[in-house]
Amino acid sequence: MRHKQPLILVPAVIALVAVAAFAVLWIGARTSLARRVIAGWVTESAGLPATIETLRIGFLPRPSLDIGGLAIAQPNGFGPEPLIEIGRLRASIPWGGLFGTTSFETLSISDAIARLEVAGNGETNWSRLGGESVEPDVQAASPGWSIGKLDLERGTIEYQDRPAESHWQLTAINVAALDVAPAAPFPLELRLGGIFGANTIHYAMKGQARLDLDAGLYEASTLDFRGWVGGDPLPLAGVELTGAMKHAGFESATGVATLDDGTFLLAGIPGDFGGAVDLDEPKLQAEFRLRTEAFEPRAPAIIFGHPLPATTDPQAFGSLQLALKGRVREGELDLDPVSGRLDDTNFDARIVPGRRFVRANLDRLDVNRYLAPDVKNVRKKKPTLEAAVAELARFDIDAEIRIAEALVGGAKLRDTVIRVERDGGEAP
Repeated sequence: MRHKQPLILVPAVIALVAVAAFAVLWIGARTSLARRVIAGWVTESAGLPATIETLRIGFLPRPSLDIGGLAIAQPNGFGPEPLIEIGRLRASIPWGGLFGTTSFETLSISDAIARLEVAGNGETNWSRLGGESVEPDVQAASPGWSIGKLDLERGTIEYQDRPAESHWQLTAINVAALDVAPAAPFPLELRLGGIFGANTIHYAMKGQARLDLDAGLYEASTLDFRGWVGGDPLPLAGVELTGAMKHAGFESATGVATLDDGTFLLAGIPGDFGGAVDLDEPKLQAEFRLRTEAFEPRAPAIIFGHPLPATTDPQAFGSLQLALKGRVREGELDLDPVSGRLDDTNFDARIVPGRRFVRANLDRLDVNRYLAPDVKNVRKKKPTLEAAVAELARFDIDAEIRIAEALVGGAKLRDTVIRVERDGGEAP
């Protein structure tokens, strides 16, 4: 059984609440019976117990709804706090919207929180949201609907993965959209903050979105975004990010999200990117590509908290260009291939950061210019090689570096191989 995607089901539950509440006009508004009836319908749709604290329904100048304290309970074994809480939901519809298609003039949600959790046995609390999975009736047509103005304020998503001992939180989620309708593009703006371990982020984007609920497709295009990240090991000022993306999408049938034709400027580094993430797997599965234009690496290295060492030649590390493809499998990041050009050296490599594993091939390298300024006997081959290996050993990596042509001391060597083994210490 394919797990349901929680962030896809939440809007459906909210829409059900609004439609059901207006139906209560015919059975008596502002009564405890109305609240119980709506809560019962939400429970049936969500597959988990739901409660409502307050309910107000207006009639003039048009039908309006105000729900306070909507809560959907956790499945058994996931703690006392609700899986989903909505502080306040307000909606208005034209009088004609009570019959036939569901047309909202406004739909506003504030102080909503979703608590997503992976238990120790790998079970997820959102997998029970929506009840038992059923095969869709492809012959049945979805009812028409539209939202003239959609607003979400102060939303929160908390995520806890107990087997992986990881936790993150997205906060201050604000969404604004106009003229939302099935399978039609509409303008969208998003702002949020986040906490990931020791790091804090701020992010904002705007562009065009498209929802095709029948096909399970959720898309965004012509996106502009900006962001900021701070926290260890970054400096106090943090790192700024700006960029654009041609297309982003999510397909619920496969659980795969894609990012296409993105460009970025991060800490002064320009480049482009793309990739895909499988959100239907218990552990993160992803593939991505990234390419930079040529940039001076010393300043970004300081920004990211890992300054490059001083060198005999002050012009060393003057220019770097990178292109890489990567994948994440079973929680491990594997970068292969990594290629590019450092100063006058072309290289290709495979890097597994979690294992500090490096295998690299270089076409030519002047080893002398990358040594520390205080290295003695730099013009002699043996001491120069020893100093180069000592510099690599400081990073406690498992490395094998092959150099087709190397200038070492006063000698030119061909097919040089430098090997460094880990000693289990901490990298600088």
